[in-house]
Amino acid sequence: MRQAIAALPDTLISQIAAGEVVERPASVVKEVLENAIDAGSSAIIIRLEEGGCQRISIQDDGQGIRHTELPLAVQRHATSKIRSLHDLESVGSLGFRGEALASIASVARLSITTRTSEDDHAWQIHVNGGQTVGEVSPSSGPTGTTIDVQDLYFNTPARRKFLKSAATELGHCLDVIRRIALSRPDIAFAIWHNGKVLERWSHGNIEQRVDAILGKEFHEARIPLESISGPLTLRGFISQPTASRARADQQFSYVNGRFVRDKVVQHAIRSAYQDVLHGDRQPMIVLSLDIDPNLVDVNVHPAKTEVRFREGGAVHQFIYKAIQNALATSAGHINRSHDDATGLISDSLSQPAMSSIPAWNPQISNQYLPLNQNQKSSIDSFFSTINHAERLHPEQNNESPSDLPLGHALAQIHGIYILAQNQHGLVLVDMHAAHERVLYEKLKQDLATGIKVQQLLVPIVMHASELEVSKAEEHRLTLEKLGFDVATLSPTQLAIRTIPTLLQRSEPVNLLRNLLSELDLTGSKAVIDAAQHERLATQACHAAVRAHRALTLTEMDALLRQMEQTERADQCNHGRPTWVQLSIQDLDKLFLRGR
Repeated sequence: MRQAIAALPDTLISQIAAGEVVERPASVVKEVLENAIDAGSSAIIIRLEEGGCQRISIQDDGQGIRHTELPLAVQRHATSKIRSLHDLESVGSLGFRGEALASIASVARLSITTRTSEDDHAWQIHVNGGQTVGEVSPSSGPTGTTIDVQDLYFNTPARRKFLKSAATELGHCLDVIRRIALSRPDIAFAIWHNGKVLERWSHGNIEQRVDAILGKEFHEARIPLESISGPLTLRGFISQPTASRARADQQFSYVNGRFVRDKVVQHAIRSAYQDVLHGDRQPMIVLSLDIDPNLVDVNVHPAKTEVRFREGGAVHQFIYKAIQNALATSAGHINRSHDDATGLISDSLSQPAMSSIPAWNPQISNQYLPLNQNQKSSIDSFFSTINHAERLHPEQNNESPSDLPLGHALAQIHGIYILAQNQHGLVLVDMHAAHERVLYEKLKQDLATGIKVQQLLVPIVMHASELEVSKAEEHRLTLEKLGFDVATLSPTQLAIRTIPTLLQRSEPVNLLRNLLSELDLTGSKAVIDAAQHERLATQACHAAVRAHRALTLTEMDALLRQMEQTERADQCNHGRPTWVQLSIQDLDKLFLRGR
């Protein structure tokens, strides 16, 4: 039977809104912490019981709430942070919707104790399941606000059944607190659980806060980053490619102080790491993007974890270039600490010997891996060019190891590694991985001079959606610059007439579909860059000097000099390190000298 249209009761409306805002105890922690930060707090204490399922109490020393405004604070869509559409379009606070406290109060027992600097004492209000209990009454407490949330979902048992164990919910709460604490090192945080202290982070700078939360692993691998362009500023830290992880659980990106999981930002990060990370490995990052609030819309998601940029392509390119430039150091420019090297030594001593690497015997010629003629010519040309330059400028060979980051070659080990000496100690170089990176970067430079186009004898006709056809027409000039000549045959058909020569063995239809999607989302051509770089990486790998090929000291020195002049030479194309520094102190430890 059809029911008549009727207005929903306020309590049910609030509970429906709570379903969008209050997903679990961590959602409550996030909303209340954001309000505390907006209130100008310098210290925040979080107390949790049973992972937040039983109780969440958050105390701050911020401005507090006037007692006359307390009844409004727990009403839906009541806020002090916006007054007009203009305020909404340029909002600078973390919270602004005015629905957090009302949503929390509708599914829990809520009490607010607050005091402003003008008040002689604190004031308190109680709300149970959306219904105010009694009047605003005097209370005791310091300046600031304490939000006490108990028995979450007590009046909606069906939703309470979806909560996980106390340990799991506690983990989600801690994740939220860490994200917020990383963005505000100027605020002190203390976290209690079931009456015991879990974490304390005092006031400090961003370096101290990052070290306190992310620990030694990130500290040893981090690369500082700061880039400014017009209304965009990017600051923070990224990790060296060799310190990647299987999951993206150590990626913290912020837009105007707000933690976000934005597709444009994540795509830019991944694209910048594409040729220094292997497979699905993920970098560690803590990056904060400051942008004019008028150029970003934060009101696109109930939990405010997504944003929409007015110029997504420009933001993507800015982040991409900033990270790429930070990663584009030549070998020897990153100072690897003694602790890093010692750790590598310890790891190597604790691992079993690699029986898959045969012992090298210079008397056995068939141990040299066969090279085709093109690969052999590429390698011989590389070394002959360097040798010719050294004959023309022999004075360059008189440099001492202290003048060169990677020093001078001493020997070749098992036809695989180059052993060199610099001012710090010994340097071990994987010659194939190092040469692969040198060749790869050279091929990339050659590609940057212009894309060669392959004219197809028979155009490839692809079936496309109307949206894809409109995208192809919108981005026609960009596609031509990338080597794709695409014509519209009908509202649902496209014809591909040219493709980039380097990608002639790729699948043009899938490549074009992915490119159209990416151009529309981020304004980026990273999918084409990735496909081209993959081809170049394969060429570089095949052309690079093979393991077990004997090199002269001159050839080894030539490779070291090329590494010092090549961007990203610290890692091969698959993210593996190309060289390791062992200091004199590291060697002393190995031989127990000084004990």
